[in-house]
Amino acid sequence: MWAAHALLELSPSARLDAPPSTATRVFPLAGPWRCGPWPAPLGTPIDTCGPPDGTAVGAILTDCPEVTVSDGDSLTFALTAAGQPASVAYWRNLGGWPDTDPYRSIGVEPMLGRVFDLAEAGEGDAAVVPASGVARWRLTVTAS
Repeated sequence: MWAAHALLELSPSARLDAPPSTATRVFPLAGPWRCGPWPAPLGTPIDTCGPPDGTAVGAILTDCPEVTVSDGDSLTFALTAAGQPASVAYWRNLGGWPDTDPYRSIGVEPMLGRVFDLAEAGEGDAAVVPASGVARWRLTVTAS
């Protein structure tokens, strides 16, 4: 469940700052997801937004409810959701998608849960609506 889907116009030197070693699930355009520690979950750092280089990656920083995007100024996204897994999805498309008309796009997406697709959810990976029928969350975005 997305709490926000911020598509940001950022310079190539912009960074996504999160706690080092945050477990990060990387979802390539083809094949199963793999996991590794932030900021280089598959061995190559993905924390810098970078210039167009023909790559695209979707990642979820699991159990990471707060990140900061720095690009001269900073935006901090902080998600709270009592009793729910809170993570941040990161979409870094540097001209690698789609094949026919690629573009550059950076998305920072606070979310409830730890996976993009419920079919891939393991124990505790998905938000659960309690018996009351109400799940509460709060997203705070701070500019500095």
